[in-house]
Amino acid sequence: MDRTSVNDDELIDLIYASLLGEASWQQFLDRLSEGLPDGASTLFFHDAHKNVGGISLSTGFSEEALADYGAHYASVNPMMKGATTRPLGLGVLAEQMYARDKLVKSEYYGDFMRANGLESAVGVTIYRENGCSFVLSTLTSSADLEINRPAADRLSRLAPHLQRAFRHYRAGPFQKAVTEIGGSLFDAIDVGLVLVGSGMQVKTASATGERMLADGTAIGTSPLGALTLRSSEATSLLRTMLETGFEGQTVQSLFIGPFKLTFILVQKDRISTYFEGPTAIVLVEPPHAGSRAVDFEHLARAYKLTAAEMRAMTGIVLGRSIDEIAADAGLSRETIRTQLKNVYGKTGATGQADLVRLAARASNISSMRQ
Repeated sequence: MDRTSVNDDELIDLIYASLLGEASWQQFLDRLSEGLPDGASTLFFHDAHKNVGGISLSTGFSEEALADYGAHYASVNPMMKGATTRPLGLGVLAEQMYARDKLVKSEYYGDFMRANGLESAVGVTIYRENGCSFVLSTLTSSADLEINRPAADRLSRLAPHLQRAFRHYRAGPFQKAVTEIGGSLFDAIDVGLVLVGSGMQVKTASATGERMLADGTAIGTSPLGALTLRSSEATSLLRTMLETGFEGQTVQSLFIGPFKLTFILVQKDRISTYFEGPTAIVLVEPPHAGSRAVDFEHLARAYKLTAAEMRAMTGIVLGRSIDEIAADAGLSRETIRTQLKNVYGKTGATGQADLVRLAARASNISSMRQ
């Protein structure tokens, strides 16, 4: 491939086409990689506080290599110290991050780079928050600075457009969708909904959630707009769930006095998680929440759901675990799982967020008919 044929305008067009859904980020990385010999481009993150990282999207690496990087090599990559402190948007050579005579003696070079036929790299830090850096890098089989330097300069020119991508995703359509859901479904049963992102920053809240934030009994906001919880245990749990790369339970509940809080980590694809950052739904249920039932009859009729299936769906929508639903119904966990499987099959939903949206629509239709 003639590397001179890869130009800035084409790559910039691919960035915006990816944002609009007319192309994919994989196409962008594939094309970017063609600008260097045996190029292998990655969008990855590195947490300087915990010295861990992971590759969210890549071209030129096997799945095994990606897994190895996240499991071990991210922690021994000697270039990461420089990547976490360099100016945002500045494309650099690997040699500017770590002297080559030291790099070639490192475990990272010997066991990871050389094992994948790579000699050097160029990279740019696009975004940084709470000690976590988000980086675009292209590794290459070339150690020739005259070949690699133009590729580093290209990353500097692409950086402003990639930073716009971050801003777009972080104020994206999911946030608006959750606001609509909260206004129609959760407000109807006096359950507060708050959407939070990295650093526990409040992104949006339902009307009931806003009232609870202002009241401050169980939840509140800091002067800088971060969610505050009246429990150190709850605060620690939510902060952990919002860490980049978290792999624990995605739905967890606990109590702050008489208030039940449910944290739901929003499940997204790799690229959305990379750009948007971790996002969690916080449901705040006061002692008598749910006494005003939402009318699900329209939903049950539309999808031919049985009473048992509706009970299982309602529990999941309200953030309850399968074990909690089973205990309330006096049934086994396996029975509830079967009922939920039937719900997903009948509705075409693929996860909890889809079920919440369906319930919200049913609530809206019901209220319009009254």
